[in-house]
Amino acid sequence: MAVPSNAADPAAELKERFARQIILPGVGVEGQKKWAETPIGLYAEATVLEAASTALTSSGASQLTILKDSRDAIPAGSVILVLTPKKDVLRAFSRRFRSEKRAAFLGWPSGSGWALFLASHRGGQCPCLECFEVMNPKAFNEPVLGVPRLMAAMGASEVLRYILEGGSSLEGKVWITSLDSGISFQHEVAPSYKCPAKLMEEGAPVTP
Repeated sequence: MAVPSNAADPAAELKERFARQIILPGVGVEGQKKWAETPIGLYAEATVLEAASTALTSSGASQLTILKDSRDAIPAGSVILVLTPKKDVLRAFSRRFRSEKRAAFLGWPSGSGWALFLASHRGGQCPCLECFEVMNPKAFNEPVLGVPRLMAAMGASEVLRYILEGGSSLEGKVWITSLDSGISFQHEVAPSYKCPAKLMEEGAPVTP
């Protein structure tokens, strides 16, 4: 039986399968290889999980680990994306990543829009998600139908861009989008002395 000429050539296989993406400025064969070889950790639920995982894998991300909760093992070197409306789940992941000094994208739907925060957790310190949350509690609202899928697409897109560029202009910022008002802006997050994660670290009582 004849063997396809590109069977032993991963680069040729990438060119054939993802030809339309490879011709895009900033992607190319090397960019496509980065997407294929970079491990990604993803936590989401229901339609958000489906939408985000489909967006990532259809773009060529083949090292995808689906996380069930904040205690799951995450491969070293992973780019991490957590998308959920559940504040307690976001906090649990944020506290873990802060203590482990892991960078992560944390996203949540809010009203007619969504928010996405890239925390670097450099040195295991703030600013973290809770620095933002304690100063902006109204940024966490019940989502409007249809918003979660759009949030998933945005989150996946930013992860792919992060892998290509080795960083992001969103670091230390919350990107907030409202479909009702058409507003989209980036909110810089500064370390807060009220941060629950920091207070817990110092032994102070924190609720929740």
